[in-house]
Amino acid sequence: MSLLAANPTVSPARLQSTATQILQGGGVPANDAELIATSLVEADRRGTHSHGVMRLPLYVQAVRTGGINPSPTMKWAREQGATAILDAGNGFGQVAMAHALEKGRQLVAKHATAVVAVRGSSHYGAGAYWTSQLSNEGLVAFLISTTGASVTPFGGAEKVLGTNPLTISFPTGANDPVVLDMASSNGAYGRIVEASKEHHPIPAGWAVDAKGQPTTNPDSALSGALLPFGGHKGSGLAVLLELLAGPLAGGNIAAETTDMWDDPSSPMGTGHLLWIVDPVGLQGDESPIHRAASFQDRLRNVTPAQESSKVLSPGDIEHQKARENTEQMPMPASTLEDIAKLAQELGLEQDLLTD
Repeated sequence: MSLLAANPTVSPARLQSTATQILQGGGVPANDAELIATSLVEADRRGTHSHGVMRLPLYVQAVRTGGINPSPTMKWAREQGATAILDAGNGFGQVAMAHALEKGRQLVAKHATAVVAVRGSSHYGAGAYWTSQLSNEGLVAFLISTTGASVTPFGGAEKVLGTNPLTISFPTGANDPVVLDMASSNGAYGRIVEASKEHHPIPAGWAVDAKGQPTTNPDSALSGALLPFGGHKGSGLAVLLELLAGPLAGGNIAAETTDMWDDPSSPMGTGHLLWIVDPVGLQGDESPIHRAASFQDRLRNVTPAQESSKVLSPGDIEHQKARENTEQMPMPASTLEDIAKLAQELGLEQDLLTD
């Protein structure tokens, strides 16, 4: 495989091994490095490259400069009934989320529901990686997070809000869970960064430049502001998501945060809020799961508006890509080049990504 090929592909297993070694070389403990690498590669398998190994150089830089503590003492700051708060100690968001899921499982087994808040954290990767684990166990999961300021509220031209990712997963039994994983902006910030690296324009309506004018130039968008989806409706949702993952969970709101993309040395103090419901515990039987499976099938059988189109259930595209990308998967050339350079800087083998 050539990293400079027009359409490079890579083995997910090889990429995960490489990512793990890079993180370990950057000072991350072995078990945590494997966890973080797994979450990033899974995002790439699902086609969500904006939340994949593209972020490795940023993570390593944040560890080097103090923005992320690779070996924090994470502690449960408060527990009350079906709720708990984790102080992540400015560690990796993925490590914090692994703790949050385990605590959530314990609480939901006792109460049929759980709310787990995380404060003092950082980027946890793609939300679907976490909520899908719970839905595959028969649980409904709702996950949100704060980010750095990159989005302007409806009618504005100033970065005040975050992209405030929202992920909801609903179990369907034997079928893939129904999964919504989205930013409250028209496009995820990482996708703007990806477009800048790949020298591609972004869709119209995603951003304004520094003067508040619409732009399809990703570099102008990064110096300007992203736009909320759905106009005033998306803007309103973004505000409420920020309040839930910020003040309620104990995390910084976007306006209080220095994003790691802007300064990797500054801890972000990100907040996450995870809400879990056991549908069997709530209703007394598996009827919610069976009804969800029936509804999922109904969605997929809706008469399409055009013969060439097909109606999908949320998450179908990502589930299908993950199945297709088990042995080999396409990757942005710029990302693989960045990974190879990073491996070289860390003194690792030069053929880590080659077959």
